[in-house]
Amino acid sequence: MKRKIFAAIVAVVFALQLIAVMTVSAAGSATLTGPSTVRAGDTITLTFNVNGGNTEGASGTLSYDSSQVTLSGTKQQIASPWAVEFSGNNMVAYDNDLSKPIKNNTKLFTVTFKVKSGLSTGTNIKVSFTDVRLSDGTNETNAGTVSYSAGIAAPLSGNCNLKTLTVSNATISPSFSAGTTSYTASVPFEVSKLNVSATAEDSSAKVTVDSPTLKVNGTTNVTVTVKAATGATKTYTIAVTRAQDPNYVPSGENKLSGLNVRDFFISPRFNESTDRYVVWLPYETNSITVTASTKDSKATYRVEGGNNLIAGEDNEVKVICVAENGDEKSYTIIAKRAADPNAETTNKGPDSSGDVTDMLPATSGNETEPQGTDAPVTDKPGQDTDAPDTKPGESGTDGKSSPLNIIVPIISGILCLIIGFIVGKVTGKKK
Repeated sequence: MKRKIFAAIVAVVFALQLIAVMTVSAAGSATLTGPSTVRAGDTITLTFNVNGGNTEGASGTLSYDSSQVTLSGTKQQIASPWAVEFSGNNMVAYDNDLSKPIKNNTKLFTVTFKVKSGLSTGTNIKVSFTDVRLSDGTNETNAGTVSYSAGIAAPLSGNCNLKTLTVSNATISPSFSAGTTSYTASVPFEVSKLNVSATAEDSSAKVTVDSPTLKVNGTTNVTVTVKAATGATKTYTIAVTRAQDPNYVPSGENKLSGLNVRDFFISPRFNESTDRYVVWLPYETNSITVTASTKDSKATYRVEGGNNLIAGEDNEVKVICVAENGDEKSYTIIAKRAADPNAETTNKGPDSSGDVTDMLPATSGNETEPQGTDAPVTDKPGQDTDAPDTKPGESGTDGKSSPLNIIVPIISGILCLIIGFIVGKVTGKKK
């Protein structure tokens, strides 16, 4: 009986020792996790985790199908003094100074893969670390193989069409069609906001409606945006015109609050009550740009003129301010463009109808009288009365011959000879 009791005690002690040994040698566990949904062409990142066991080191071999995925890179996730190293597909990680063993679930490193774009929907991809071993510095545990797997999901939809588009307080034109993105609507003054409802053709797409407060007596764009699962977007627009308040009285303010000529100054300085201005321009400027601002934000303005300015003249440019009610006020800018500095001055010649002698210079009263006349010779003051008479062709002042004094008597003599010859011929015939 005593032997049986002793044997039982030994068995219990052995069992307790075995359990203790197993607990010490169990240096934790490892996992490899990643995204639950994977599509062809995706980039996926897998995380290698170690959980507890006072782990001070780990190792394993990366395994994957290169026809399905391509390794892009690895990255250490655990902080120093740990180090993670890859040599080919072989991985080893360790605590450099054995000061920070892993006691809880900890990210050791990540591996990133590019999924091949040609994989069919439903294809199962698998990435593993085989022969994973974990060590607590004294004992080593073979954690076996840790794996990640996922089936290739169907491609994301790029459908960003609307299935329905309705407006409860207006009528849109044209009637809705998924392929038509622009619509119009008119509403009375009482409608300040458009009530829009829309659904997408694809259930994975998201629909967003932007329906702001409608402008009075103006146009407001109401938009419906569809965003497909791929990120592609499509926008439908309703241009809504809201009527004016029936009690509204439009403004008659038709004055400008500012007037400018680009690169030049107007004179006098602008004043809303002054409606006439001047701007001086060099010859090289043949056009001006006129800008203005209106005193009332609802008023508008237009510019008439300012192009093809004529050199050397006053060019009139009109700036007309139109009030909201249609009343107009005109401002005038006189653009004075300088004359062409290179223009030549044209000298007019003598009148062709005048006598030839009109073109000759005056002889200062010293004309020589025809010989054979009895006209007395008038002595000039200070002239010697005994001086010889001035001969034809001579100047009575300096004794030099004047061409006119020679030519005029000669021409006169020739004319007399011709006239005498003609008279003689006529007289002879009569006899």
